[in-house]
Amino acid sequence: MKYLLILVLLAGSSLLLAHPASEVTLAFDQETSILTVNFAHNVNDVDKHFIFEILVYLNGEQIIEQLLQKQDNTETGTVIYKIVEAKKGDKIKVRTNCNKTGKKAAEIVIE
Repeated sequence: MKYLLILVLLAGSSLLLAHPASEVTLAFDQETSILTVNFAHNVNDVDKHFIFEILVYLNGEQIIEQLLQKQDNTETGTVIYKIVEAKKGDKIKVRTNCNKTGKKAAEIVIE
């Protein structure tokens, strides 16, 4: 019973350290069809705790899935995509997933 309690406490404490990105920002350049995704995700070690998956949706349909091995640094990350089919009025949604736990998304409408 004592070992079970220790295991539960250790598992719980690791989840307290896990978290999604605190912020996801999107910018789309219509001239170049380039989507820039910036995320804020503060971690101690980018090899062990990082944003591991980025999903991009255009008008509700998933068009990109990228798996990352680590993020750029202990505070942020940036990815860039060319989306030639995106046009004025379209909605782009991006979801980031932490390898520990948590998801954070952002949306923009192309103007």
